[in-house]
Amino acid sequence: MKRASWVLLAALLALPGCDTYHYLAGTWRDDSGRPVEALAHYRKFLEDLPRDPRACEVRLRAAAIYERFGRWAEARRDFEAAARDFPRQPACVSRAKLALLSCPDYFPLDAGRSWVYVDSASRGQAMRQDSETRRATPEGGEIRSVLYAGATVFSRKTESYRKSDWAIWLVDGKSREPILRYPFEAGQSWSATRGRGRKRRRVDWLVVSSTATVSVAAGEFKDCLKVREYDHSIKGAWIFHYYCPGVGLTRTTVGGKGYENPNTELLRFDKMD
Repeated sequence: MKRASWVLLAALLALPGCDTYHYLAGTWRDDSGRPVEALAHYRKFLEDLPRDPRACEVRLRAAAIYERFGRWAEARRDFEAAARDFPRQPACVSRAKLALLSCPDYFPLDAGRSWVYVDSASRGQAMRQDSETRRATPEGGEIRSVLYAGATVFSRKTESYRKSDWAIWLVDGKSREPILRYPFEAGQSWSATRGRGRKRRRVDWLVVSSTATVSVAAGEFKDCLKVREYDHSIKGAWIFHYYCPGVGLTRTTVGGKGYENPNTELLRFDKMD
């Protein structure tokens, strides 16, 4: 650091009040690549002044450090506090809400993602689906898919997704369906209406587990969400979706009372470095 910057920092840190000291010391160490030291100052600042106007930014910074080390519960604590405690700072609140939906990221939509899904019975000889992200933004994106029956193209589709309002939405024109809803923990449940006109029906979701281990053709994944989807137009049966951190959907099964049968699974995927 140049001498002038050192002098400026020293002068700022000498200002009265530990609030200024811990805020400036934390942000300086954070920006200088010293996250552990920065975190100690952030925690002290938040302990002393949890509702200070600067606390929303400090919470975001602290949460980002926890994310870097895979400490998801602590990251969510700070992101959620930022999202709920600072209604007069809409930009900060918006960033916090968006960050929560990727902490960890059970449904990655960043550019360059691709997935290959196959039927579990034949491992792709009967059915294969190739999917990739398009038009990705921090708030969402499109997934374009090609479905093969054997070697023949059976269908093509493009689905739009958005991360907002505490949920991950499948968007179709003016309608949207919440496929995941925060908090991502066992017991979380929600409902929505699917279809139009006489085909409208209720669909219920339930997070059965947030610590599921999934073994599929693409490998073994831990700490996955197991989500049950129940369409009320189909009596006595439901679908389980398994979403794994940093990967996304890895497996679907068909279940009912006392049984769960494999349906589709992830064969391989490419992710951003």
